[in-house]
Amino acid sequence: MTTLVPEQTISATKASVDTVFGLANKALHGFEMLLELNTQTLKATLAEVQEVAVQPVIGKGPQAAFAVQTTQLQTGVQRAQGYWKHVTEIVSSTQAEFEEAAKLVFKQPSFEPKAWFDSMSKNALPGGDTIVAFWKSSFGAASQAADAAYAAATRTTKKAVETAVSQA
Repeated sequence: MTTLVPEQTISATKASVDTVFGLANKALHGFEMLLELNTQTLKATLAEVQEVAVQPVIGKGPQAAFAVQTTQLQTGVQRAQGYWKHVTEIVSSTQAEFEEAAKLVFKQPSFEPKAWFDSMSKNALPGGDTIVAFWKSSFGAASQAADAAYAAATRTTKKAVETAVSQA
């Protein structure tokens, strides 16, 4: 029995679905890492606040209270810097995984639009040549626009990560 859908199309569709679920898992993993970091930060902050709250500062004078506040401020700044450094590392590693996955997808022969349309034109139903020609020309323009959009998005994402790293 001859199928109307070429095997290449079926395998490309399967690869696309696998890629989407793979990227979803990578995003979820990044989210889990951020959630874990936030939980650890909250626990550490609560422990620190509890420790400060039970310190007897009242009877020691204003200098002792000021020293405790100064120490807490310095510690808070250091923790905030460490927190944002971790956030940046998580975002950067997740972004790198997404970029690598995108590069692999775009390098796959099944992703090549021209080859896909050539295959479709070989398997086209009688009288479908005009439709295939129309789709080839339309998809060629769309493919160029998508390539330009991908390049722009990659540059923007890299710049955002670099800005976040420099501010951390």
